[in-house]
Amino acid sequence: MATMGHPGRWLRHKLDGTIYNYNDVLCKNPAVEEVPEELAFPEKFIPKAQVGRKAKVDLATDEKIVAATEAKKGTGLTVSAPGGKKK
Repeated sequence: MATMGHPGRWLRHKLDGTIYNYNDVLCKNPAVEEVPEELAFPEKFIPKAQVGRKAKVDLATDEKIVAATEAKKGTGLTVSAPGGKKK
């Protein structure tokens, strides 16, 4: 797949933030500004210290409690439809 425009140069629409490949025609539009790749694609330049975070909530599951849990008769969802009794 061929890259259109100039590699490494990006244009961003000022109003909606859409990123475009650099193009001489789009560059003349006053609503578009040239931005570096770091601003166009910040997810590619995440610092190593920021990559992961620990969860604030304990997501561990106690397997003993899960294994001891059984489905009980009569605790399911019951649906009552309007219309009265069937004849």
